[in-house]
Amino acid sequence: MARHLLFCLVFFSTALAAQKPADRIAAARKELLAAFVADDPAGASLWRDSLMKLEDSTRVALVWDERWLLYYWEEAYGNLFDEVSRFDAAERQNLADRQQPPADGLFACLDSTLYERRFLIYESISRGFLTEEEKQFALIQLDYLLRLNRKEQQSGEWNKRLDAFAARYPESKFGSYLKSNLYAPAAPAYQVQTDRGFSFDLLFSSGRWRNQLERTLRSPYGFDVGLAYWAKGWTFGLRCNFSWQKLSRPIYLNGYEWPKNDPSSVIIPSMEVGYDLVSNPKFRLFPALGAGVSILKPPGEDETDEDSQPEYYSDFFFARIFAGAALNADVKVRIFTGAEEDAENLSYISVRVRTGYNWLNWNKDNPDLSGHMFYIAVGINLFGHSME
Repeated sequence: MARHLLFCLVFFSTALAAQKPADRIAAARKELLAAFVADDPAGASLWRDSLMKLEDSTRVALVWDERWLLYYWEEAYGNLFDEVSRFDAAERQNLADRQQPPADGLFACLDSTLYERRFLIYESISRGFLTEEEKQFALIQLDYLLRLNRKEQQSGEWNKRLDAFAARYPESKFGSYLKSNLYAPAAPAYQVQTDRGFSFDLLFSSGRWRNQLERTLRSPYGFDVGLAYWAKGWTFGLRCNFSWQKLSRPIYLNGYEWPKNDPSSVIIPSMEVGYDLVSNPKFRLFPALGAGVSILKPPGEDETDEDSQPEYYSDFFFARIFAGAALNADVKVRIFTGAEEDAENLSYISVRVRTGYNWLNWNKDNPDLSGHMFYIAVGINLFGHSME
């Protein structure tokens, strides 16, 4: 096996020597990727060394994070510690100024594979023949390379973790590297609170009446507006539904008649509480229970073209407490991304579909108004996180 591997290396080295530097680097990276995918540490190590020999003052054959991820995969912690201890801001800039290797998927493969194996790597570090200082640094470095420290950076815990390491090992050979490369920048004056936020929706609604109301009123059409506070999956909202419809038959009260085909207005302000059943980057679903006041009345003078209305219209004002239930679905059409936010809790604009049922009590004022209301509403919802 070793003789075969040596033959392959000599063969490819001879072929590479006849190629341009960029082509030689691309070919060697391809072989390194193949060895990595085949789970062949010995072959990968040989191609890694070949790539490092192809580097010069003008070009990079293997980017530093690619090389360090390979060290974790190979459990070559000595190589990692040696390079890190000499890696400072000047060296990082020097490498960045050189010509970079081609985008060939090597880093993506290393990154995803080590992320999937991160718990095995944690175990490898804990049982390795390393000092406690080296173990702690190896864990910090792996979290940094795999970007597992984002939440810690947002909360400030990442810098505290580095401070604790520096306090425990003040003479550490990794101190300079930590200070120049790993500390997160100072937090902004505000932070996005991803566990709470506000939403505003404007929906166009339509409904159907039930029981006697279906014979008394025609189908309602209007709009529904809502403002809500969201915290850790719970929604606390204020809503108001406005709808207009004509009477299908006259309503009689105190000897007066509200004539057939006259317009009417329904106003339903309410409070509600709900909880997320589904919440992901594309979709959100939550039921809600609410209560409020339902009002049925003739339109006001500012709502009609008529100059004046009969005085007895003021008698036809029905207001009663009601209870309701609704199911809300948000199809997210635009997500406002941010590195500081959790993927499932980003601010967004969505198309909201809301369907619900209101148990009304107007029958206590007039038997012709007994019944309830089913409705569906569709519109736009804006959701944003609060700031701290």
